[in-house]
Amino acid sequence: MAQSVTMFNKQSATATVEQHNEPQLVGMQTGLELVFPDPMTRPSIRSFNEWKNKGYFASVKIGKRVFVDPAQVRLALESRFTINAQ
Repeated sequence: MAQSVTMFNKQSATATVEQHNEPQLVGMQTGLELVFPDPMTRPSIRSFNEWKNKGYFASVKIGKRVFVDPAQVRLALESRFTINAQ
């Protein structure tokens, strides 16, 4: 029962964030999974960390933990790697 209450709170918090267009900070692994939802074509966590270290997208470090906003990561990667048609 307590687990279902926790899930409901997480879902409602996520819905509130999306509704108000507020940034959502998640861990690196979760960020990778949200930006690249297909596990077959998803880059490795090592590549994702290297891209962060090279400054391809912004991150927030709190203590030892590193967080990213999946929406900002996607925009940063799209602007950096998009090849426009000619």
